Amino acid sequence: MLTSFLLGLLGSLGHCVGMCSAVIILLDRQPAFQGNNRSWMLAHAGRLFTYALLGLTFGLLGETLSLFSTPLPRLQGLLSMLFAVLAFYMAFAFIGLAKSPELFLSTIVAKWGQTMRGLRAPAPFAAGMIWGLLPCGLVLTALIPAIASASALQGALNMIVFGAATVPSLFAVKWLAQKTVSRNWSRSLASLVMMIFGFQFAMRGFAALGWMEHFMLGSFMLW
Repeated sequence: MLTSFLLGLLGSLGHCVGMCSAVIILLDRQPAFQGNNRSWMLAHAGRLFTYALLGLTFGLLGETLSLFSTPLPRLQGLLSMLFAVLAFYMAFAFIGLAKSPELFLSTIVAKWGQTMRGLRAPAPFAAGMIWGLLPCGLVLTALIPAIASASALQGALNMIVFGAATVPSLFAVKWLAQKTVSRNWSRSLASLVMMIFGFQFAMRGFAALGWMEHFMLGSFMLW
């Protein structure tokens, strides 16, 4: 859950400011949102609701995979290695060393944009729910800890924490958009968080495959 919080907090300073500024401008043109903080809070609540559903779905997928992998250490190790590879790829994409996953979803992003632009006097909560479906690299990155949690409930909580951590930056988007330096260091730190997460799962994969010993920190298995 700490990974999800740090990813949301740091990633929003760098990624959300650029990715969601157009969404905020679009919604700000709607009479229901102009100078109405309650509508914005409802929109963010709708966005978090969508994130929770995504986290629930991916957490349930991880939970299902864990049922198959528990009696099969080799499969468990391979899944951990897959999560590690995905985490490292997202970390590199976040700092521009790999293609952003959004580029692979350009058609879906375009259709999502058409849907948002087609909204006429949307209810704030419903608009937020659609906002939460934006195919965003940061959200896709946050879904990795959700599926790796191997729990539907934990996956939902991870995504709620992630989404809540992005709210302050999105309220301050106009100010943050001018802070290029802040955005650069926040991207680097968010990338580092994902690299640490990826390293942990790589080590857990190696241990599950019998290539090294598991490492315990008290009663907590670090890997």
